[in-house]
Amino acid sequence: MSKAAELAALIGSQTAQGDKNLIINGAMNVAQRGTVTGVTNGVYGGPDRYVIVENNDLVVTLSQDTDVPTGSGFLNSMKVDVTTADSSTAAGEYGFLGHRFEGQNLQRLKKGTSSAESVTLSFWVKSTITGTYIIQLYDNDNARHISKSYTVSSSNTWEFKTLTFAGDTTGAFDDDNAHSLQVYWWLVAGSTYTSGTLATSWAGFTAANAAVGQVNAVNSTDNNFYLTGV
Repeated sequence: MSKAAELAALIGSQTAQGDKNLIINGAMNVAQRGTVTGVTNGVYGGPDRYVIVENNDLVVTLSQDTDVPTGSGFLNSMKVDVTTADSSTAAGEYGFLGHRFEGQNLQRLKKGTSSAESVTLSFWVKSTITGTYIIQLYDNDNARHISKSYTVSSSNTWEFKTLTFAGDTTGAFDDDNAHSLQVYWWLVAGSTYTSGTLATSWAGFTAANAAVGQVNAVNSTDNNFYLTGV
């Protein structure tokens, strides 16, 4: 079985696998809001559980799409369609696609203990803009973060990415239904978030270290960003 097929099987059988996948709706199959236009900061749309977070001129349309990687086993994707571009990014501007987790669903990670578990994030991505992209995990309970980079090598081509993040022995997640952890797929970042050294190990949040190297994936209304198989 190929890596992609194994991933599809895992996401499609979470109950049988003991709910190993912490992501909800990683196959983008549920889209109760449907297509949402005019999306700006804090708006959900398209597949459930995914939100645009931004502080710039960016406006997008979020939708569920049937454009998927061939042979992956997935039938749907998240489409981020740029309708108002951020062609000139000021220092404090940013934009990313986010997925949020409740603390009560993360206790198995044993964060804040000497037995803290590492996590692996895998996904299929397709973007108009090639170059370096950043994934950031942000611990909302303790203001801590870790970031990893990945590369989109070919424009408008599905590519499979896998990133592993070490466990964090500092700062436990609250055991409640509030947002404790957030995953950010960065799309654009001003110098406030790129002027330092990428935080590839868990550390207290420093804005300058959050998204170092991130390309501007939303600099034209011709640009799209697709995601599936998370």
